[in-house]
Amino acid sequence: MQERVLHILEYDKVRQHVRGFAATRLGQERLEQMRPLSSIAEAEAELAAVDEALRMLLRRGGIPFGGIRDIRPHLRKAAIGGVLTAGDLNEVAFFIAGGRRARTAIEAAAEAMDIPRLQEMAAGLFDARQTELELRQAIDEDGLVLDQASPELRRIRNQRRAEEARIRERLDQMVRHLQRWLQDPVVTVRGDSFCLPVRVEFKNQVPGVVHDVSSSGATVFIEPQEIVQMSARVRALAAEEDREIERVLQRLSGVVAAVAEPLAENAERLATLDAWMAKAEYARREDAQRPRLRTDGVWRLTGARHPLIPKEAAVPIDIRLGDDFRMVIITGPNTGGKTVTLKTVGLLTLLAMSGCFLTTRSPSDIGWCGEVFADIGDEQSIEQSLSTFSSHMRNIIGMLEHVGPDSLVLLDELGAGTDPAEGAALSMAILDWLKARGARVVATTHYAELKAYAFREPAAINASVEFDVDTLRPTYRLLLGVPGRSNALAIAARLGMPETLIDQARHHLRTDDVRVEDLIAQLEAARREAERLRAEAEQELAEARRERAQWVQEREAFEQSVEQAREAALREAREVVARARTEAERVIRELRDRQRGGPVKDHELVELRKALEDALPEERRVARRKGGDAGRAAVGSTVRVLSVGQKGEVVERSADGRELTVQLGMLRMKVPVDDVEVLSAAPERVQAVRTVKRSVQTVPLQLDIRGQTVEEALPSVDRYLDQAVLSGLPRVTIIHGKGTGALRDGVRRYLSKHPHVSSWAPGGPGEGGDGATVVELK
Repeated sequence: MQERVLHILEYDKVRQHVRGFAATRLGQERLEQMRPLSSIAEAEAELAAVDEALRMLLRRGGIPFGGIRDIRPHLRKAAIGGVLTAGDLNEVAFFIAGGRRARTAIEAAAEAMDIPRLQEMAAGLFDARQTELELRQAIDEDGLVLDQASPELRRIRNQRRAEEARIRERLDQMVRHLQRWLQDPVVTVRGDSFCLPVRVEFKNQVPGVVHDVSSSGATVFIEPQEIVQMSARVRALAAEEDREIERVLQRLSGVVAAVAEPLAENAERLATLDAWMAKAEYARREDAQRPRLRTDGVWRLTGARHPLIPKEAAVPIDIRLGDDFRMVIITGPNTGGKTVTLKTVGLLTLLAMSGCFLTTRSPSDIGWCGEVFADIGDEQSIEQSLSTFSSHMRNIIGMLEHVGPDSLVLLDELGAGTDPAEGAALSMAILDWLKARGARVVATTHYAELKAYAFREPAAINASVEFDVDTLRPTYRLLLGVPGRSNALAIAARLGMPETLIDQARHHLRTDDVRVEDLIAQLEAARREAERLRAEAEQELAEARRERAQWVQEREAFEQSVEQAREAALREAREVVARARTEAERVIRELRDRQRGGPVKDHELVELRKALEDALPEERRVARRKGGDAGRAAVGSTVRVLSVGQKGEVVERSADGRELTVQLGMLRMKVPVDDVEVLSAAPERVQAVRTVKRSVQTVPLQLDIRGQTVEEALPSVDRYLDQAVLSGLPRVTIIHGKGTGALRDGVRRYLSKHPHVSSWAPGGPGEGGDGATVVELK
């Protein structure tokens, strides 16, 4: 792709805008080199990667690139045997840690979403954790060499600190001893030397080296002779420390050199990841859409806007090219948006070929181009004695040698700058040449002849930028299929040009021109009316579709609920019948077996009755209305209380038969007989079970068997426990008295083996003591 075309279409400005979203210098450098890719496969792969990055950005917040610096110069220096500084090694450690964080973030995101390209790029990052540990053991995060970098360095620094401590201690002693000779009782530093501020008249009293004199001359700064000797030892240790630090840095540089190649590969991978995330952030900020690249040379841009025009100011355009026609001839007044349309088509094409999302309202189609050619703007050059026409012709001639079927050609003001007749003729010849080569062309012009050319040429179509004559302002809307008007006379009239001059100008127009202008005006009026009617029709159609969709949804939901209810009712009915049949057969079989063994005990009968009752369907499952008069409302019947509209069960009937007690869920209420509607009468076995229930529900909390023998008492205890369990009592008391203890012991032995008893204990204080037994029931 020619650099001149990239510059004309302002590709470099968008590239710099995208570069601003990169988080690292590596990513910025990669985006500075961004250009249209060489193949559609590469562009599709880049778009897919940016799409993954955008999804990760929206759902997970992107990739953390903190600490990642451009360490490639450090790696090259270490690889050739150079010694890195502590700051360089610190940046390498930060880079390794940053790469690991980026990889971890991508792996975590891959567990929740499908991002194969990001995952593959991150999987290739070399894990230099061991190198990082070695660096961090010797270099802290501020870039300082630590004492533990080597045993020798620790020894030297400890010795140096001890010497410096002795110097400070000795200086403090001198300050106290020589205080009367000092200007101030403090220790000052001049250069690398510790000095005392001695008054000038006492300078001979303090032997040492004079390092400075105050501006007034009243104070001299003397390093005492004793301190000079001690400082010399410190400086010697400092030099030894520097040599040891150099050895440490040389060793660590060798460690980095051993992994220089994989770390350089990490830098390339992180640059790619950062570039992808920057493109994704650009797409998010600009609300851009992923384009569809096509190999058949078809463009379909929907709601496209120029990326450099603010969203709130841009007027989106819709444009097609390459399907029914290969050339679009745009006409209309100056400043109406013709050139912006050209640049928008060209720039979005270049961005799509570079793997960037496009500023369109919805995903749009971009034809893949082998080359984009553009002649836009006035390139008149005084130095080269080139007129506007000559400059345009030179650019177009350069294009014609290289245009092919996969080329996009953008021509602004085709044929301008010369005689209109000759310019129009030359323009049509150029368009014929480009058509013969199979190129896709978007051109702007003012020539009426080119409007006619687009009418009669099947491969071309007219288009125009809309202009509001009433306000004398362009609307910047692109209209396909409608040629534009210059509106020069209308604009002049609106600006106050005398009507006589306007009429005289109209007389000078050729009849054909007037007829064409009138025809275009009629076409525009018809188009506006058609657009208005179309908008109304689309609105009504959308409303009808919404209502139809809502109706279909409600109908499907109703049919589904009916079907589910029917299936549930059938399934429940089958389960109830099967359970009742199975339980009835089991009860009958057990009764026969027990009758063969002798009389059936009362508690056994109670258990069997309870089993039959459990087999009955719940009252809430009665769905069929049976009707009937209120006289059939016996205990156990299912009724509807008419005054409240609720279903319930009759639990009691008054002696005179005029009033019923009905259980409505958690509520029990008395209602007149004529206020109920019988839905279903209770079966005889249900009434029998209800009778048993009512009898057992009056079971007392204690049983007194005092005065009975053990043989007399045990049957009573057994019946009492059965009734207590059936009534749901958790705890009862059996009063047997103390006496001789025979009755107490016999009852307790019996309770220890009874199936309904969970545990028993003697009565506590206030419960009868050992004369009673408290029984916990299962």
